[in-house]
Amino acid sequence: MRKNASVWWMNPTILFAMVIGVVITGAYMIPDANYRMFYRVDKFIDSDNIWLAVYPAVAFALGGLLASALNKGVKPASVLSDTILKRDNFIKFAVYALFAATLFGYAVYFLIMVRSGFTLSLFLSVLKGEPGAIYSIKQNFDKITGVTSFTNFGIAFTILATYYQCITGKKTFLPAMAVVFLLTLMRSIFFTERLALMEIMVPAVIIWISMRLKQGKRVPLVRLYPVIGIAFVILFFGISEYFRSWLSFYVHVYPSFWEFVVTRFFGYYVTALNTGTLYIRELGFPTVAFPYQTWEWLWKIAPGGDAYAVAHGGRSGDLLNNILETMGNPEFNNPSGLMLPYHDYGFGGALVYMGILGYFSGLLYAHFRNNHTFGMLIYPIWMVGILEFPRYLYFTSGRFFPCWVALLLFTLVLHYNKRKIKSWRLSGVNRT
Repeated sequence: MRKNASVWWMNPTILFAMVIGVVITGAYMIPDANYRMFYRVDKFIDSDNIWLAVYPAVAFALGGLLASALNKGVKPASVLSDTILKRDNFIKFAVYALFAATLFGYAVYFLIMVRSGFTLSLFLSVLKGEPGAIYSIKQNFDKITGVTSFTNFGIAFTILATYYQCITGKKTFLPAMAVVFLLTLMRSIFFTERLALMEIMVPAVIIWISMRLKQGKRVPLVRLYPVIGIAFVILFFGISEYFRSWLSFYVHVYPSFWEFVVTRFFGYYVTALNTGTLYIRELGFPTVAFPYQTWEWLWKIAPGGDAYAVAHGGRSGDLLNNILETMGNPEFNNPSGLMLPYHDYGFGGALVYMGILGYFSGLLYAHFRNNHTFGMLIYPIWMVGILEFPRYLYFTSGRFFPCWVALLLFTLVLHYNKRKIKSWRLSGVNRT
């Protein structure tokens, strides 16, 4: 097996620079009239404040380049691959445990749906595109913090199951993966959580490509996958928006469906940068008593997910929401991952934070390429965070928390047992 096979677009620094560069350029170049016409909001990005987006992007890229320079000597390992081949029962137990946790989360979803009045007629109303049908589902659906989050274990399940099937050549988990895919597809369409589908599809594709390359197998058009991926995402986005908003409203606004899809898809990213710029313009930085945006997962661990309000006497997003409702457009409420560190750490602190994040991304990539367990497990989903950075700070979100905790615990258990329990020792463990 080749130890470090990869393609250019898997490098986090290159991928980040490509994605961020397109979004920053687009957000800056789009005329003010187009912002008002397509997104019903004023343009706040101009030549005086565009540096607010450029500087953290540069800091991230420099951190990634530093990681590449300092981690060229990372030695290849094979612990995960050896364990999958030699400790079949252990891997199956871990994968099925994650599958059970995922199903539990979705069972809670369905119970809450029924309790909230979900009916077959409402489902059919969504498919027919009746005005307000899909929003009535979302508004009446009350998530139970810490319980419905179990659905996010589906990410870790998908990652481990995909590695197992790629390394062994078996299709053991294919039925379970199909179940998780269908449940996630339902969630992404009917609860407008399109990111949920990306969270399982992107890691699965990344793992499949990387494992085939490491095994010396051919992957057709692999260098063009970013273009293919964008086309697929826009297509799925269009399908979901067809039921969500096209039939009920925008069919009367845009001359064609695909013009609406492309305009709205890129709008989610450029308006996020525009909204983030608005917040900084109005509030300056830092804007919170204690870091929240970059530690969201920690504050949301507590029951009710409202620990920050209890500790500081107010919700961290109250000021932002007020500005959004009075000066922005609540329909486009993401403030961009580039801007959020300013709120927590100020100007200098935000650049340091972005540099560290870029370095850690490069470090994970080096370990992913060289088959180190945690890098192999976490980097495929880390790439989702890179892709979503212009819109959303995914790495520190509450939805990412169950996944990385599960993968970290799996890594620790795997390596602890490899070293401490003789019967679990693998060949060559002293070299990895």
